[in-house]
Amino acid sequence: MKPNSSLTVGLLAMSMMANASSAMAYSQSSVIQAPVVDVQPVVEVVSERIPYESCRPERVRVQDRNRFAGAVPTVVGALIGGSVANVLGRNSSKEDVITGAGALIGGTVGYSRSQRQRVDDGYYVTENICTTEYELRERERVNGYRVSYRYDGAVYETRADRDPGATIPVRVRLEPLP
Repeated sequence: MKPNSSLTVGLLAMSMMANASSAMAYSQSSVIQAPVVDVQPVVEVVSERIPYESCRPERVRVQDRNRFAGAVPTVVGALIGGSVANVLGRNSSKEDVITGAGALIGGTVGYSRSQRQRVDDGYYVTENICTTEYELRERERVNGYRVSYRYDGAVYETRADRDPGATIPVRVRLEPLP
């Protein structure tokens, strides 16, 4: 490479850097109000599940759940069975065994009888049975605006969060070309 050519390349590079920095120094921006040509809302459909209670009358069988209902007939049956067996077993050498067997048989008969009666102890009532159900509602929600505006004879489009009205602020940047 010749000595003059490297000097030329260096001067050319310095000249380009000076032009770039001078272009940056003259760069300007300003905000203008551009006339709005058209505004279209951007709409989305939103679905909501809204809970509500739904009740209906229903006949329900209620059974009497008295825990001691089976004990009373069993005890009474055992007493009667023991008394009868005691009378029949008098003057016998096994009077105590016969009385015990009579009480056992009488208690069993009393318990059995109480179980048969308990099946019929139920009754019906009407109750409101309620459940949670859901209604699906759809509604439209504005999610922004598509705005068309005019600047320097051309129409541009942007998106805005709100309706800008008759004009929209636009930043214009002026930069000289190198």
